[in-house]
Formats: sequence, C-alpha cells, structure tokens
Amino acid sequence: MPEVRHVFEVLDKPASIASVPSTVVVFGADSFLKQRATETILDRSGCDRSSVKKVEGESAVWRDIHDALATRSLFDDDGGRVSVVKDADSFVSKNRAPLEKWSERSSGKGSDDATLLLELNSFPGNTKLYKLVLKQGLIVDCNPPLKPRSKTNIDESAIQKWIIKWGKVHHSVQLTTQQANILVERVGAVFGLLDCELAKLALFADAQQHVSDSQVKEMVGGWRTKTAWEIADSIADGRIHHAREQIDRLMISGQNAIGLSAQLSWSFRRFGLAAHVVEQQERYGGKVALNRALEQAGFRVYEVDDAERRLRRIGRARAKLILPWLKDLDMKLKGSHSVEDRSRFALEEFVMRMG
Repeated sequence: MPEVRHVFEVLDKPASIASVPSTVVVFGADSFLKQRATETILDRSGCDRSSVKKVEGESAVWRDIHDALATRSLFDDDGGRVSVVKDADSFVSKNRAPLEKWSERSSGKGSDDATLLLELNSFPGNTKLYKLVLKQGLIVDCNPPLKPRSKTNIDESAIQKWIIKWGKVHHSVQLTTQQANILVERVGAVFGLLDCELAKLALFADAQQHVSDSQVKEMVGGWRTKTAWEIADSIADGRIHHAREQIDRLMISGQNAIGLSAQLSWSFRRFGLAAHVVEQQERYGGKVALNRALEQAGFRVYEVDDAERRLRRIGRARAKLILPWLKDLDMKLKGSHSVEDRSRFALEEFVMRMG
C-alpha cells in the first residue's frame, strides 16, 4: 500500500527511493528539511543539476513548466528533465486540473524521464491530487516527526537521534544523547537552526570529534541563538542599527561576547573564504562564478542566492578583510578586551567595519 515517506527516512536511506516518479511532492513547515529532501531526490533522479529548472510558485506558469518537461533537447543526458516549483501552494490551487492529469501518469520512473517536483507548505490528504500522487508518485512529509498514534505531539527522541547522526555525518561532530537533548530543549524542532548549531559546535570539537557538555551549554542558547543568527543576517544586509539593538538585548540577558562572536565568526568566515576563492582563481588567470565560490566556502545550495546578494553588498574590498578582522576580534576578546565592558567595544568595532 502506498505511504507518505517522512523526510528522516529519505535523508537516512536515499537508496530507498528506487526511482523518481513523474510527480513528487515535498511538504511541510520546515524549509530546511524541504530543501534537503529536494536535494536528495534530485541526486536520486540522476539529472544534470545545471539542467534543473527552478521557478517560484507565484510566477510559475503551467504551460511553460509542461513544455519544459515534455520537450527533450538534443543535449539532454540520460538523467532526464526535472522542474522544481518552490512555494507552490498558490500554483497548485490555480492549476489543480492539469496537475491531476499529469499525476495520472504511470508510476515508477517519470514518463519520458520527466519529473515535476512541488515544494508545498501543506498538502491536504482529502484532495484528488493528494490521492493521485500518493498512488502514482512520491510524497515526502517534511514536518517534525510525531509520536506514534499522535497527531500533535512531537517525537523529541527521534529528533535527538537525527541530531546525533546529522552532526556526525555532515559536520564531523559526535554528540551524546544528553548533548542532543540540550539542543532540542534550547532550540526546539527548528532544523535549520539545529544544523547551524551543529556547524558551530564542530568548530570546538577535539581530534575525536567530541565536545564537552559545558561547551554545548555555553554555545547553544534557545532564543538567544535565534537572535544571534538574526544579528548575523542584519549585519550582512547592512542593517547595522538593528544589529546593535539585538546585541544590546543579548548582552543584557547575560550572553557573553565570546559566545556571540563564535556565532558571528562562523557566519562571516564563509564570506571571507568565498572572497579568497575568487581572488585565488583570478590570480592564476581563471574566473570562478560567485555562486560556486560561495558553495566552496561552505554555503549550502539553498543558502547561495541570499549569500550572493549579501556578498555583493559587502563588496570585494571588505570581504577580503573579513578573515583578518575576525582574527583581530578573537585576539582582542582573549587578550586586551577580555573584560566584559571592553569586549563589547571589540564586538561593536567588527559590526561597524561590516557596515
């Protein structure tokens, strides 16, 4: 009997998707999980990533999407054709009849090796389209896992297991069950933030990829963590006044400058590395696309568009100085500005430099 796959299963066992059908729906409130599910399915499709057509649901036109799926180019490889419609809820509402017709295609590998992938926030089970995709296609639930026989209670134990495995495989940091529980308690079922927290903890891991309980407690901080990432985004966007207000809020609540600088450093180090990649390639007479440089610097595919916009705002001159500025900040916080009052000045100096 056909069933909806949970995203944890898809990420843990991608080979369980033997073939990618004509219609795939990934749905849920968590954008990080939806993006990871989409990337895994694209990998399983065997398509050439450069040929994947992605369009926003608000601007998507069914005729154009259908033509792209139905028309084979002379240069198509054996991987077939894939079109991805992001934030597709309104697109589905406006094109339900043609989507139902498309989804009636045979199960298994997409007809003529063509696959339509829809990213939705919700996918009601009482619709004809849902029943067709469930029978003929693939549905991936990207909401937090629920406890057995429950429709509302989140399964925190399953999230802890995911954190441990995700941290080990993708960030080379090995957490204990107790440490994973701290992340769940302080961050909650927000998987993009959990991924960021794991990446940050990996910076402090020892040679055996372990971190101490005290490090986890110091570096992971619930709403403070969320606010710290918002500060990084505000700085990268040039909203310096807003960033300074949020720093005030965190410092008053008891956050120390070293803990905050660790999160900012993780965010901005990647911009500095991207600038270094571009400069290094140009030094040897080559050119590298900015999006490729950002990926090489550690930005994930779903982050690249925002990162490219922010890096262009920062500008080449400042981007080249980010790594030295971060080193200077670290040395000051561990030396001349280690006292609480002075540490604030060192942190604000970096923020103003990025403005």
